[in-house]
Amino acid sequence: MKKLILFRHAKSRWDLGVNDRERDLEDVGIERTAKSAKKLKSILDFEIDAWYASPAVRAKRTAGLVASHFEKQPKIQSIENLYTFSFFELLKEVKKFDDAINSAIIFGHNEAFTEFVNRMGNEYLYNLPTSGVAIIEFVANNWKDIERGQTLTIIKPKKL
Repeated sequence: MKKLILFRHAKSRWDLGVNDRERDLEDVGIERTAKSAKKLKSILDFEIDAWYASPAVRAKRTAGLVASHFEKQPKIQSIENLYTFSFFELLKEVKKFDDAINSAIIFGHNEAFTEFVNRMGNEYLYNLPTSGVAIIEFVANNWKDIERGQTLTIIKPKKL
């Protein structure tokens, strides 16, 4: 069994005139991320083996905020190809994960995340909101073999 947590980056700022990769977080995004992180921590019944983030500032900052809610501080690895808005590119990266890892969390972007949940989970989601979380479990021993799995949880911070 493999478990994947998709944690969409927090609401980001558009007012600073920086390129897309450099956009920082809005205060409301930081607050919502804290709510989602607390909820995630409270429902997890497994350890997260690997933490990955897009190299975009908003994704890396979100990952750091979430990690601060966990006792054991994880090493967050930034992966260039996680800066994607494509389901197919995201799936390609997930299928490359080391098979010794049974559970992973990714901090990244829409449209890739919403489409991933809809294509790889068993629950339709109109949109994974900023600071939203989806957990999908796959019946597979190897990441390269994952197929449609079971959506275990969807967290929407505005509903917390």
